[in-house]
Amino acid sequence: MPRQYIDLVAEMGGNTFQEIIKSSPRKIRETLFGRMGIKAKKKKVGIRVHGRLEDRAEKLHLRLKDGTTDQENELCGELLRNWLFTKRPLLKATLDHLGIENDNGLIEEDPEFFKALEEDKVVDLVSHLRAKEFSNEEIKVYLTFVETPFLEKALG
Repeated sequence: MPRQYIDLVAEMGGNTFQEIIKSSPRKIRETLFGRMGIKAKKKKVGIRVHGRLEDRAEKLHLRLKDGTTDQENELCGELLRNWLFTKRPLLKATLDHLGIENDNGLIEEDPEFFKALEEDKVVDLVSHLRAKEFSNEEIKVYLTFVETPFLEKALG
């Protein structure tokens, strides 16, 4: 089974994963927590209190790092897709640099053109995005998500 989305989630830092969870709609988050058996409430001296989102997200991150099923991989992919939608400045800067027409970072077509980028273009793109002060982790997640070749070398 390809684990490309699980691997992306497993490699990312806890703060980025927290941001991903917070950017997901509440209904999706709660469904995901429920499917993964992460309780919404815990008992404290006989009183039920809500578990903190940060604590629940940390448990979810640990669970997904060890994911093995296609369903878990797709869940990770959906979380990443939702998060990337909130990263429109990154998407726009990338597409503008590549000369791809876009609507504030969104395009109508599948981003298949990323797979055909040559090494020097990928290195130049990563340098451009770093100069715009996007984090290495944001750059890596986005460009890995769209299957950009030569990325490890470009990220150095």
